[in-house]
Amino acid sequence: MPYKKETILPLVEKLKQLNDYENIAGTIQSGVDFLTGHTYETPPVFPTAEAARQMGHFISLLQIPDHWDDNDRLILKLISPPLTWNECKETFLTTIIPMLDMPGTSSSIVLRFSYFTSYLQQRGCTPEEIGSLMISYSRDGNNFDLAPLKFTPLRKFLQDLIKSAEPHVINAYVNTWRKKGWNSLFFRLLTKGHPDREMEYLESILLLPEYLPDQQAVSRVLLQNNLGKYEPLIEKTTTQLAAVPDYAAALSGYYLLAGHLPEKYNQRLLKAAYDFLDMPVAVPYTPESGYSKVTGNVPPNNMPPGVLAVRGLLHLDRPAAVPYLGNLLSQKRSLHPEAFQVLADELQEQAAPMLLHALENDYDARTVLPVLSQLNKALYIDQLWPYTLHKLKSVRTLVAVILAEHPQALERAAELLGHKKADQRLTAVQILSKLDNPHARELLQLALHKEVNDDARDLMLETLGGHTLTDTDDLVLVTKLVMFAKKRHKLSKPAEKWLDDKALPPLYLLDGTVMTTDMMRFLIYRMSRVTEVHADVEAKPLLRLIDRSRSGDFARALYKAYADQGGDLKLKYLMTLTALLGDDLLADTLREDIQLWITTKRLKMAEHGVGALALHGSNKALREVEFFSRRYRFRKAVVGAAALRALELTATERGMTLHELIDSLVPDFGFDGLYRSFEVKNETYRAFLDSNFKPAYLNDKGRRLKAIPVATPRDIRNAFKALPKEMADTIRVQTQRLELFLEEQRKWSAAKWQAVFQQNPVMSAFATRLVWALFDEADQLITAFYCDENITPKTVTGDVLTIPGNTHIRILHPVHLDAATLQQWKNKFNELPVEPVFPQLERPVTLSQGYAAVEYDYGDASMENGLPSGYMEQEG
Repeated sequence: MPYKKETILPLVEKLKQLNDYENIAGTIQSGVDFLTGHTYETPPVFPTAEAARQMGHFISLLQIPDHWDDNDRLILKLISPPLTWNECKETFLTTIIPMLDMPGTSSSIVLRFSYFTSYLQQRGCTPEEIGSLMISYSRDGNNFDLAPLKFTPLRKFLQDLIKSAEPHVINAYVNTWRKKGWNSLFFRLLTKGHPDREMEYLESILLLPEYLPDQQAVSRVLLQNNLGKYEPLIEKTTTQLAAVPDYAAALSGYYLLAGHLPEKYNQRLLKAAYDFLDMPVAVPYTPESGYSKVTGNVPPNNMPPGVLAVRGLLHLDRPAAVPYLGNLLSQKRSLHPEAFQVLADELQEQAAPMLLHALENDYDARTVLPVLSQLNKALYIDQLWPYTLHKLKSVRTLVAVILAEHPQALERAAELLGHKKADQRLTAVQILSKLDNPHARELLQLALHKEVNDDARDLMLETLGGHTLTDTDDLVLVTKLVMFAKKRHKLSKPAEKWLDDKALPPLYLLDGTVMTTDMMRFLIYRMSRVTEVHADVEAKPLLRLIDRSRSGDFARALYKAYADQGGDLKLKYLMTLTALLGDDLLADTLREDIQLWITTKRLKMAEHGVGALALHGSNKALREVEFFSRRYRFRKAVVGAAALRALELTATERGMTLHELIDSLVPDFGFDGLYRSFEVKNETYRAFLDSNFKPAYLNDKGRRLKAIPVATPRDIRNAFKALPKEMADTIRVQTQRLELFLEEQRKWSAAKWQAVFQQNPVMSAFATRLVWALFDEADQLITAFYCDENITPKTVTGDVLTIPGNTHIRILHPVHLDAATLQQWKNKFNELPVEPVFPQLERPVTLSQGYAAVEYDYGDASMENGLPSGYMEQEG
């Protein structure tokens, strides 16, 4: 029996959230058509692997195998063609195998495995392949656990399956898992069912090439689990590896053995450590990442061989090891990065000369310096000044942090501040920034307006908190900043080679004068220094002087020049600047481009775009940002998250909460407060929104009319007729918000509630369809109230309520009322000619959930009597 469309619809709606849905929509529809019986009697055959792979989306509809019905069999049929099965096999196994462990009766569990294994056999899988797939996809073996198995239906099935397998099938299992590597579930199943094959499997694992982290972990748990049983095996494989020679594996093996039997293995460990560190340069050796192929992370207590070697030498042969390691450093032999920490841990202050020696011999200072900084600084700090000249910025930065604690840091940094090279001046600034005392700040202040290196100068600005001059008059301050920038030769040409800044429309200051070219170039230059979407600290005074009402032409021209360069992400500061100066036309263009970037998957540009749109600051622009925050909350969520961050930042800068900001953005749709006036034949009428969000009309005497006056001009009539459609999205969004605020019990101060619900036409309509709660400063309920058509607060008895200024208001939750008062309000709202905007008074006060304990009892689910092997033989 085919699926019903409504059953598949939720899955299709979910798939529509995928970024590439438009590319796969046709393929998905062909799957839907087959499952609903509309087009095909046989499953569709797809020409490409990519198209076939899309059928895997329908696998999520499958039930547990013992519940498979006609609908499930349609999905199994859909993924059965060879190409489709090959592309969907992974998804099928990942989805279904975890289901096999769900609770069930003995008969249902037997049926479950029967259906599942039968389907895999029809796909051409052998009994061994089926068992190995179950082991792999159960994920129960991706660890180093050797504890006895706690049975589940799947494990019980696998144990009986392997235990009853013929020798040639066991051979196939062992061969498969030799290649796959370690799997603790397979090992325990093999040990239980065929203990005679255990050592064969283990030896192959311990001798696998490029498998060191897992060999270490397996050897460790084997020795911990049964030293007497497994020590001979690990000694044998370690000796074989040493003879290859595999220096790293031999070292790791002897290290583990010596941890249990030091008298027997310490000397072999010592030799292995020297052999590893003396390894001929010609021997190929790639330092281990330490990550396990089994677990995907670093196994606990595993150490890289290079660390084991240094630690072993210092523990077993320290007098000879110290000069030996010093000689290695002189020869610039490769050392594992973590070995330097071992030196510091083991030798303490004696490690300082060795670490300095490592620095002198060009070992990675980014590794050595953090270790060196853990020791007594008096042992090495004087010798670090030369590293302020190091070629790597990362090294100079590390050194600066340490040298800031030098007794003469201020004086030495002051000298460095006069260095001819910008890199060294930047290092001096980093030292002075760390000092952050009045003398250091004075040096930075003196150097700030002379420093030509912008990186150094920006760090100075950051340290000084942007307070570079003491002038309080913006024009005086800007004049000085422009003069200093000109002396530093920052304004002699446009910020970008391709930008003809003299062809841009003029910018005007608030005093009506035209901004000079130097000022304009200073503005663009300073904005080029910001890496995020915000105004530069030195650009802000000039931005405050610009007449925003006349800057639209400049902003649009600059944005066009930026767009003509392909909207380069490196030039996003120009987009930021245009947003700070632009008008509504610029905001519209930016919104359109953001949508284009989203569509063309330039999501990083879209992230910056919504930030710039928020900087524009107009209500219209912020509404678009709020729209993006909702529209892309899940799909292309990086854009939605960026939009939300931009709104939060805007709210913070305006001294309000995010909810308060969004309250302020609710459109007024051309109304002035609650009313929109219009004239008909020299008579003035007023429109307002009734409780159903539909326009209603008052004459000049305040009497409500049945309809809009007949003589109303067509354009006005059409505007009111279009209002409900224009408001639909706003009403939907505000309904969702208000219901959320009911649950969260959001608080409005009296003044802010009045500003939102008594001055906005849409929100006033909501006010009439809800019951409100007035609370005092102690958070105690004073009374509940509703709003009449004039948005006048009234009590349940109809008395007008005066709202004191020191109170706050919430949407009433019935939890705050006793049963009798709640019933009063229910009766009241039944009398009023309005319908609640969502269930409010009927909302449950408490929710109770019963939790049924699920007992996994497999005592009656024994699969003995040869069921697995017998069934498979029966199925061929």
